[in-house]
Amino acid sequence: MIKRRKNITDPKQTMLIVCATEAETLYFSQMRKDCRYVNLTVLTSPKKDLKSMIDFTGRERSHGRFDSAWALFGFDDVSADAGVLKEMEEYAERKKVKLCWFNPSFELWFALHLAAPSSFTADLSPYMNKLRESFPGFALTPEYFLTKGLNVDIRLFPRRAAADINARNYNAVARQATGIDASRISLLLEDVTAICGTADMSHNQRVRR
Repeated sequence: MIKRRKNITDPKQTMLIVCATEAETLYFSQMRKDCRYVNLTVLTSPKKDLKSMIDFTGRERSHGRFDSAWALFGFDDVSADAGVLKEMEEYAERKKVKLCWFNPSFELWFALHLAAPSSFTADLSPYMNKLRESFPGFALTPEYFLTKGLNVDIRLFPRRAAADINARNYNAVARQATGIDASRISLLLEDVTAICGTADMSHNQRVRR
């Protein structure tokens, strides 16, 4: 009897995401696990200023020989503004580090799963209050993602495509108001798909509810 060999192809490239906070790391680690992105590594930056984040990401990219490396942060995480960001973009490019930011905070990504704000806003509380109706106790803390929020990524996954579209639409609004995108999450997701492939969520069907 001839045994069939599994058709397994090892990923040809690898990707790194370095997050500013542990909560962000836990969320993207959920995504890595849920989507079976075996060639994605997620780390937390030991320092919270943007230059140090870029330096750390660059060193990890070099040591791990990652093909793509991202530093991910909310403006509030690293005390950044549009001026600081523009100064650091060229520096990050020299370090071969891509930047994924959220203005004003990482909460924006979750808000975009509900809608794209019609005007630029630094107050996301109305969207967060709405989100908590579906996710009681939602908070950007490690404690939440290790307890009540263990399945947040799985439950939000059906809305991810809409959130991506909302992010692109909101960027057009934000650029008019601030001169920069509100977020680069769409570019990061494009890179994830290009390097890690299409998400395989088949093993999570029983978890969603």
